[in-house]
Amino acid sequence: MILDDDEILKKKFQIIICGSGPAGISLALELERKKIECLIIEAGNEFYSEKAQSRYAGEVYGNFPEDLSISRLSQFGGTSGHWGGTCRTLDDYDFQNWPMKKSEIDPFLDQSCKILNIPKSFREKNISKNLKIIEFQESEVRFYEKYYEHIKKSKFINLSLNCIIFNIKISGNTVTEVFLKSKKNISIKTNFLVLACGGIENSRLLLWFRENNRGISKNLPIGNYWMEHPFKKIGTGVGNFNLIKKNFENNFEKFENFRNWGNFTVSISPTKKLINQENILNSGVFLTLHDRDNDNLKNNIKDLLCLAPNLSNKITKLFKKKLLCGITISSSWEQDAIFNNKISLSSSKDFTGIPKSKLKYKLSKNTLRTAEEMVNQIGMYFIDNDLGRIAGDQLISNKESFISEAGYHHIGGTRMGDNKNFSVVDKDLKVHEINNLYVCGSSTFVSGGHANPTLSIVQFSLRLAKHLIERINYS
Repeated sequence: MILDDDEILKKKFQIIICGSGPAGISLALELERKKIECLIIEAGNEFYSEKAQSRYAGEVYGNFPEDLSISRLSQFGGTSGHWGGTCRTLDDYDFQNWPMKKSEIDPFLDQSCKILNIPKSFREKNISKNLKIIEFQESEVRFYEKYYEHIKKSKFINLSLNCIIFNIKISGNTVTEVFLKSKKNISIKTNFLVLACGGIENSRLLLWFRENNRGISKNLPIGNYWMEHPFKKIGTGVGNFNLIKKNFENNFEKFENFRNWGNFTVSISPTKKLINQENILNSGVFLTLHDRDNDNLKNNIKDLLCLAPNLSNKITKLFKKKLLCGITISSSWEQDAIFNNKISLSSSKDFTGIPKSKLKYKLSKNTLRTAEEMVNQIGMYFIDNDLGRIAGDQLISNKESFISEAGYHHIGGTRMGDNKNFSVVDKDLKVHEINNLYVCGSSTFVSGGHANPTLSIVQFSLRLAKHLIERINYS
């Protein structure tokens, strides 16, 4: 049900959710299943508007690729409007520094896959001691298209559009009032407040609330340990098309392409053994085979012959037989959590009076070393199996000039943990020392792994719903 300002003032909501992206909507849907009423506050409109989007402008320093107003959306459905639909679970070993294990969100995978309309299949198989091929799923769900009409008709989910949370009041260790800016300035009460505004906005709002409330500890590292998934072409090569395709298909029964890139694409990731042995980060590598007679192939051949001239006879023979294909290696991989990579408040303010976001983001040496190591490992695999030759892109070794080609996976800033000096929320996503304030979304992730975060965001949202329902029933 969509509410106007007067209707909001007439009701008392046990749970207020700020944000209508995948985190907020998934949480609300699970509460609805248990017949618990909530209110979703969405700062944007039903559709894109320049005024709402202007709140997302900010300052960027370092290796981040996009203006902050480009890589996220202020509208119903949130930044899922940018989402390509790629889904995969995090790996078990992504959780080694978390205060919980992956097994604690696994029970919510079935329902998450239903929300996203995807099969619960994320297969993987080792192709060597260091590399594995992995399976992704592609969701066609767009949160606006699937859930807007549903929420309009819902008896338990209420929605207020163009409604901005401006501040909160904390008495003791409890949020007692929520202040909203809509057509009117509104003050309402709630039992539980959940920030589900995205991987930048959650930090911005908490930092702003702390400036106005003594109840939020100054020791909490709000905004720190911010991460994204760098995305870049990291290598090129040439090889025998038929042998490469056969090799990967034989390793993975009923193999399906990850994406319609080129003629064939396989997704490769490091094993836990390689990550520990080489002290690298997690990585998703997309190896794409291109047409067997085009300019890209000829350029790849020239580059490789410069590096390895003794390959000329073999490459020439394969080229004449039209068995040779061009290879592109792209990757989306993990950035390690660094304290000084952070969201802070700018001196400039948006039209509501809240300071805009300021992002400081620098790639670590280990982030780029991870990309180099993955190219090396795939190159050795190709040599060992006589599939072709791979060369790394020299650009990935230059930390200062490296700019990702993506910038849409915003992770960290309100990280989860047991220690209040190194985390913002506990394993139940509750802000430390505040009784009824929660944060939901990838901003709570301790590490990013390499998988697109949306599926994991939905899993954590369902887990939070279970926790809130238990608190409500217990009280």
